Amino acid sequence: MGVPYDERFCRPFGLEGLFHRPVYSLRGFQDPDSAFTGLARKITDKIDAETRLLAAIAYGEASTADLEDEVAGIAHAVVNRAKAWGDKKVSAVLANDANYTYAANGKNERFNLLKAASLEAINKSKGMRIAVNAAREALAGQGRDTSNDAYWWDGIDLKDKKSFNPRIKHGFKYGAPEHNIFGMDEISKPVVTYWQAKNPKTGELENTKERGRYDCVYRSTAAHGKTIFWRYTPEYVSATGGKEYK
Repeated sequence: MGVPYDERFCRPFGLEGLFHRPVYSLRGFQDPDSAFTGLARKITDKIDAETRLLAAIAYGEASTADLEDEVAGIAHAVVNRAKAWGDKKVSAVLANDANYTYAANGKNERFNLLKAASLEAINKSKGMRIAVNAAREALAGQGRDTSNDAYWWDGIDLKDKKSFNPRIKHGFKYGAPEHNIFGMDEISKPVVTYWQAKNPKTGELENTKERGRYDCVYRSTAAHGKTIFWRYTPEYVSATGGKEYK
């Protein structure tokens, strides 16, 4: 009598000791565990409020391709700014800057989905799993910061050149040519700043000597998927004395 054959694993039954792993690729099968690796690994424990908020931001702001580097970059950018801003919680950053992420304005479908999703629903979505695991790593100071120390980001809507967008309003340059994923020219808006002193006769502040100058406020730090990451240029910070996170 022949040995029974298991089509799923391309091997005879009962010879487990001779084989270490199913040969899925030979029969067109997908390893059922392959989708649950890296940041897409399963979520097995309760998700606290701050982690869920950050994950929802990352999931809502990222493109629907659910690329790990893009989603993780957004999570890390939020945490970078929160830590620089007096080690604030993510919720406190949003409370102090209502325009920081439009995904959290209540109208973003992906943000709302993850914010309300059960653990079971999250584990059925690769993108949500990536967002939750990326949020956990960012909050714990772990994982790879694919934003490259950024504090801000833009999606494909940057191409709309809306006047209220800070990069359009105050100018930007690319930190590397490959960051220009939308085929947009840099925007230069030169500014010269001056130290000021009070005029003893009029009591008014007047410009004295030059403090510094800059061509734009933002410099890209990375680009993944459909997201460009930003932080202030050193020239802007030096010329204004501004905080890098505000």
